[in-house]
Amino acid sequence: MNILVTGGTGFLGRCLVEELVKGNNVIVFGRTAPDYMHKRLCFVEGDILDPDSIEKIRKVDVVYHLAASLDETDPEMAGTNATGTKNIVEFCKKRKVKRLIYMSSAGVLGETLIPASETFPYKPQTAYEKSKMKAEKIIRASRVPFTIIRASIIIGPNEIWAKIFKAAKKRYPIIGSGKNHFHLTHINDAVNFLLLVKNNDKARNEIFHIATKDTPTYEQVYELICKELKTSMTEKHISIRKALLMANLYYFMCVVEGKKPPLTKRKSSIYRLVRNRWLSTKKAEKVLNFVPNYDTRKAVRETAKALKRIGLT
Repeated sequence: MNILVTGGTGFLGRCLVEELVKGNNVIVFGRTAPDYMHKRLCFVEGDILDPDSIEKIRKVDVVYHLAASLDETDPEMAGTNATGTKNIVEFCKKRKVKRLIYMSSAGVLGETLIPASETFPYKPQTAYEKSKMKAEKIIRASRVPFTIIRASIIIGPNEIWAKIFKAAKKRYPIIGSGKNHFHLTHINDAVNFLLLVKNNDKARNEIFHIATKDTPTYEQVYELICKELKTSMTEKHISIRKALLMANLYYFMCVVEGKKPPLTKRKSSIYRLVRNRWLSTKKAEKVLNFVPNYDTRKAVRETAKALKRIGLT
């Protein structure tokens, strides 16, 4: 099978490609070449905002569209996530692709105080979430066979989680009460689900939620991280308002210095920390017999081990 992956150099994309090449011919499409290669992998340079560069790709059976921008300070973010998706959809129509698999976000539902099913209405709050909602709507209206997957925040051994673990080790204060639901998805569960829907007729034109088995609070996740790091947990809290003010000041300083603030210190990241995020994964279990392999404790433990192994903590 010939498979196209956008966003193949990102954390999720790389993990997915490593599995796909075991039995498929894989094309990674993007601005920069991956730093890994395989005999069944080829790279096509291009930009999802440039339809002509997408046209360089020929025979494709399945498209995994993972490319996205999280940077709300980037003026091209909305275009990358919405217009870029529209361009991929048009490509799928021309090539008569059998399935377009899109990695969306639980954020399109906004704050969820109870387990959110796939039928919940859109209630995005941030610019990123609104762009992901637009992308979903473009796909759903396209008549291209699709599967949309909404994941909660994905946890695994990458640089972002390394920074989070280091912050916990430094006893970084909890923002707000810490009592908000903080549903996560382990990277391995995300990859396994992406692989599962590829040839599954039951997943055609459907939306699915994926997340860990349990739904801890932000404070409980912090506590689990501290236990794995064998460090005492902070007892300090700062208000959400103060955290947002500090993020604004830090952003202003970065602009003055001509730098870009790291993702973990932006307002959007604070909102991700303090918002209630609670997904129901019953549909995935009922329709596809998919049960996540990870609860939060296991997800945090394996992430801690992997970060230590690769020298990021």
